Amino acid sequence: MKSLLNHKFVGNIQVPGDKSITHRALMMASLAEGTSIIKSPLESDDTFRTAETMSQLGVEIIDEEGQITVISPGAENFKTPGEVMYTGNSGTTTRLLMGLISGLGINATIEGDDSIAIRPMDRVSVPLGEMGADISLKKGKYPPIVIKASVLNAIEYKMPVASAQVKSAILFAGLFADGETIIHEEFKSRDHTEIMLEQFGADISVEGLTVKLQGSQTLKPRDVLVPGDISSAAFLMVLAAITEDSDIFIEDVSLNESRSGIIDVFRQMNAEIEVEQTSTEGEAIGNIRVRYSKSLTSYELSGDIIPRLIDEIPVLAVLGAFGSAPSVINDAKELRFKETDRLRAVIDELSKFGIEFEEYDDGFIVHPISEVNLTSNDFKGYHDHRIIMMLMVMAIAAGKDINIDDPSAISISYPEFLKDLENLKQAR
Repeated sequence: MKSLLNHKFVGNIQVPGDKSITHRALMMASLAEGTSIIKSPLESDDTFRTAETMSQLGVEIIDEEGQITVISPGAENFKTPGEVMYTGNSGTTTRLLMGLISGLGINATIEGDDSIAIRPMDRVSVPLGEMGADISLKKGKYPPIVIKASVLNAIEYKMPVASAQVKSAILFAGLFADGETIIHEEFKSRDHTEIMLEQFGADISVEGLTVKLQGSQTLKPRDVLVPGDISSAAFLMVLAAITEDSDIFIEDVSLNESRSGIIDVFRQMNAEIEVEQTSTEGEAIGNIRVRYSKSLTSYELSGDIIPRLIDEIPVLAVLGAFGSAPSVINDAKELRFKETDRLRAVIDELSKFGIEFEEYDDGFIVHPISEVNLTSNDFKGYHDHRIIMMLMVMAIAAGKDINIDDPSAISISYPEFLKDLENLKQAR
């Protein structure tokens, strides 16, 4: 950390592949009989867990430099896993796997690390149960998740909260259900599953906030190009905007409309940002350039934009602290159920820099910081990759060398984060 202080950050960079897309590509390629190649995937702790669980079903996964080859016998030929399917720290793997396994007609037990053990899974088990899935949870809510073979029927389901993981779990189960599965959303959550299901040949349609999927389908093998993860790019975007003389150009990043809310926030705050879309086939892909922004204003975020930037809210709290007026976030209660209570973690840790907050049950107000005043040099990362990188960005912008108790969780989504910062740093 100390070597990064008192520098500007300039240059071109490609961030790691999108985590959400990599998870889904591994699962769909595994369901499709034949060979699929996943190009530029994210290779991290979370995606390794997904690959390992697919291997337990009898899928051959070959990890090569810059790509993953998936050779599958097809879903109808999957075997019952002989051991517990361990998902580590990955909530996406855990929840999507619940839907996938429920549709296969096999028995399996799923569990993760200590953080997964306290994350609610009933939001997935309830709709899957309505489809006929036989799922047992500890205290009716938490892992381990015991799934027994069952026959599924399609349902029409109104999402109580905007959650791409819940929606995706239902769609995975719906592939094997009898009838047409219909999902209604109040706010649009990320739609990588819908886009990719169509790529793999599924009969799926999306009209506004309604998704319809025909059941009893088999997927066809496809090659998938994974764009850069905008959730990882967000840390570099904020760093560039608040660090004097910085200018970062991020290449080939996902511009998926259901994920790109952070771009809207930068524009709302009068930040120096340029966006160029280079591809519209399947996932939208493009380039983002962010320069140091002298006249940042503020933001007010609530409603349908929140699912489009839910993972970026920790680092957006840092951005808000460098604005000219208080910034407000509401309707983000979902953050209390991530790797940790992210709303609480953001407030507790950033307050140590002297940033003032007003906390709500579903968000906060972050006030502009006039002067950095460390109340402690010791910070907690909560084994949460987004909290840890948020703290690193804030420390660099503040010019303070801090101690984070355990920064290893960066490997969950951006293993080379510090290395990339070293490559971008320049003397002022």
